[in-house]
Amino acid sequence: MTISIIGATGHLGHAVSRRIHDLKLPMRIICRDKSDVKYFERLGLEIRRTNLEDVESLKEAIMGSEHVIHLASKVSVMPLMRKELSRINIQGTRNVIEACENVGVEKLVYVSSIQAVTPGSEKTLINENSEINPYLTHDDYGFTKAKATLEVLQSAQTGTFNATVICPTGIIGPYDPGSSQIGKFLRAHLKYGTHAFVSGAYDFVDVRDVSNAVVNSISMGTNGQHYLLSGSKVSVEDFLRHICLLTDKRMPTIQIPNTIALLAGQTNGYVNRFIGRDTWFTASSLRTLWSNSGISSVLAEKALNFTSRPWQSSITDQLDDLYRSF
Repeated sequence: MTISIIGATGHLGHAVSRRIHDLKLPMRIICRDKSDVKYFERLGLEIRRTNLEDVESLKEAIMGSEHVIHLASKVSVMPLMRKELSRINIQGTRNVIEACENVGVEKLVYVSSIQAVTPGSEKTLINENSEINPYLTHDDYGFTKAKATLEVLQSAQTGTFNATVICPTGIIGPYDPGSSQIGKFLRAHLKYGTHAFVSGAYDFVDVRDVSNAVVNSISMGTNGQHYLLSGSKVSVEDFLRHICLLTDKRMPTIQIPNTIALLAGQTNGYVNRFIGRDTWFTASSLRTLWSNSGISSVLAEKALNFTSRPWQSSITDQLDDLYRSF
C-alpha cells in the first residue's frame, strides 16, 4: 500500500514520515514548491510538489495512493486571520477530499486539533462526545479546524472512501524543523531567556506518540470517528520551571495579572498583525491557556493503541534537538 503524506515537512510530518519509514511502508511526500525536502531526499523518498488550492494538481500528486494522511494546515493565534486560515484549512481540506474521491483513495486520515473541539466548562472532561461547533471555538484557527473536521467527518458518511480524524493537543518533542509554536518559543528562550509569565495551563503530547496513533489509524481507526490525543496538563509555571532547569536560565519571578496580560496580548496581537509580524503572545493564546484543558484519550487508547510519555522527557528531547541546530 502506498501512503501519501500531505504536509509532511512540518513538525508532525517529520515524525509521521520517520514512523512510516521505520515500518518500511511505501510512502510519498506531498508538499509545496518552496518546502525544504532535504531530509526526505536523503531517505530516497518519492516527492511530489503541489498546492492545496489546486485540485487537479492534488489529484495528480496522490494518484495511485491507497491511503492519504492530510497534515497540511496553517496555525496562527494572530487576530484577523480568518480569511487566510479558511483558504488553507477549510478550502484546502475540501480540495483534498475532492481529490481523494476522484482518484479512488481507500482512506483519508485528517489531523485536526483539539482547538476544533468545544472546551466547555472547567468541570467538564473533554472527549469525543464533546461538541464540535466552529462558533464556540476560541479564535480563527479553532474555527477553521472545526469547520474542516466537520467536512471530513461528513465525507466519511457520504463519500466514496473511509475517513478518520485525529485531534491532538499541543504537540511537543523532537524532529521539529522550526515550524512549531513551541519550537519558536524554545529558540527565543535559549537566546534571550524568559522574564515574566502568565497564569494558565495547557495539555501537551509528544509528537512521536501522535505519529504512532496517526499511522495506526490507517488500519485501526473507525470510519467517521474522531479521536482526541492528550498527554499531560501542565501549568505555565511548571512548564517554565522545567525549561529553565534544563537551560540554566533564571526562572522568571514576575507573574502578569490576567487583566493586564489580556490587554497587553490584545494590543501586541493587533500591532504585530499591522506590521506583518507573527507573535505567540495574543489574546487568543491567553484565552486558550485559561480555558478548560481536561482532555480524555480513553477512546484513542482503546482503538488506536495510543499511549503518551511524560512531557518532561519530550521537552528534554526537543531541547536536545535545538541545541544541535544552534
